[in-house]
Amino acid sequence: MTRTTKTVLGGWLMCASALTACVDPDKPGVDSDSDTTASAVTATPPATGVVDTDDAPPGTSADPPDDSGGGTGAASAGGSDTSTPPETTGVDGTTGLAATGCQKVDLLFVIDSDLTMKSEQEGLIAAFPAFYDGLKSTLGMQDTHVMAVGADDGKGLSNTSQCLGGGKCFCGPAPVCCANTCEGGNAETCNGVACAGLQISECASQYGAGRDYSNAGKFCEIADGRRYMLDSQPDLHGTFSCAAAVGQYEAQTDKRPMFAATEAVSAAMNGAGGCDEGFLRSDALLVVVFVSDKDDTNENGGTGSPGGPQEWYDALVAAKGGSADSVVVLGLVGDGNMTGGGCAPNMSPDMETLAGGPAPRLQEFVSKFSHGAIGSICAADYAPFFSNGIALVDQACDAFTPG
Repeated sequence: MTRTTKTVLGGWLMCASALTACVDPDKPGVDSDSDTTASAVTATPPATGVVDTDDAPPGTSADPPDDSGGGTGAASAGGSDTSTPPETTGVDGTTGLAATGCQKVDLLFVIDSDLTMKSEQEGLIAAFPAFYDGLKSTLGMQDTHVMAVGADDGKGLSNTSQCLGGGKCFCGPAPVCCANTCEGGNAETCNGVACAGLQISECASQYGAGRDYSNAGKFCEIADGRRYMLDSQPDLHGTFSCAAAVGQYEAQTDKRPMFAATEAVSAAMNGAGGCDEGFLRSDALLVVVFVSDKDDTNENGGTGSPGGPQEWYDALVAAKGGSADSVVVLGLVGDGNMTGGGCAPNMSPDMETLAGGPAPRLQEFVSKFSHGAIGSICAADYAPFFSNGIALVDQACDAFTPG
C-alpha cells in the first residue's frame, strides 16, 4: 500500500503521494478528467532581478578565468573563504549523541531551457532572493552552497549571434556557441573572450555541470573559479540571476532535467577534478529545486532522462549516503492533471505565457520523498510556493543528522 502524507504549511497544501488529489478546502477542485480546452494563463511573475536574454549583448565587468580545464571546487580554488565555519563532527559535545539540525545546506536548481521557458525562468529568478534569505534567516546558518544547472548539455541546435564593429561578437547559448562563432572568421572576440585564445571547458557541455555563464554570454563571476556560490559570493542574488538565465533554445541533445539533477550530485562531478568539485557535502542537507513546463519522459517513443521516478529517487538518496531524510525536493511543474492544480487540464507549454503540460512522472518522483512538494508552474507568483518550501526545509532540518 502506498503511504500518502499531506502537510498543510501556511495554507499551501503539500502532497507526498504520486498523483494523489491535493485539495485545499478553500479552493475549488479541477477535474483531471475534464475535456475542457485549457485557456492561456496570461499573468506574469514580478520582474525583480530578471535577466532578459533578449536584451542587447551584455558587457563583461571582468575577464573570465581560463576555462580550459575541469571545474574547481573549494578545495582547489587557490583561495580561502573565511566565512565558512569549521567542519562539523556530527556529534553533540555535551551529550555524546549524534547532533541534529542544519548547519549546512546545499541548494541545487535544475532549470529547463526549452523554448517555452522564458516567463518561468523569470519567475524563478524573481522568487530566489526571498527564498534564499528566508532559508538563512529561518535556519540561522551561514554555510550554503548554491548551484544552477540546465536541463541539457548546453549545446544549442543553432546559435543566436550578433557581431558588432571591430569583430566583437556575442552568441548564445554561451559559452559553447563561441566555438562556431569564432570559427566563422569574422569574430575577434566572442562574449568578451578573445577568439585567438578561446578555450572552452568540457564542463560547459556536460549534464549537471554548474552554470557560470548566462545564456546571453555574460560571465557570472562566481568567486574562485567555482561553478557554485558560497554565502560570501559578492552580490549573490545578482550572480544567481546570471547563472539561472539558462536561456531558451532547441538543443542538440534531449532535455533531461532528472538526469542533470542526478549527474550534478554524482561522485564523478563532485570529486577531485570534477566540474562541481566540493558542491555536495555529506554533512549538509540537500535541497533540489527543479523547474520544467513539461514531463520528463522516455516512454512511448519520447526522449528524456534514463530510467524513471524510482531510479531518479534512488540516485539522489544514494548520493546522500542512503539517507532519504537528507533530501528535500521542490518541483515547479505543470499540474493540470491534479485536483486543485493551477494549470488548466490538457494545457501545453507556451512561449508567451506561464503554462505547462501535465507531469505525472515528475510528480511521482517528488511524492517518493517525505520532504517533497509540487508547485504549479502556472502560478503568477512563485513566492508563496517557496515561502512554504522554507517551512518544509525547516521541518527536514529538525530531524537531520549530519553525515
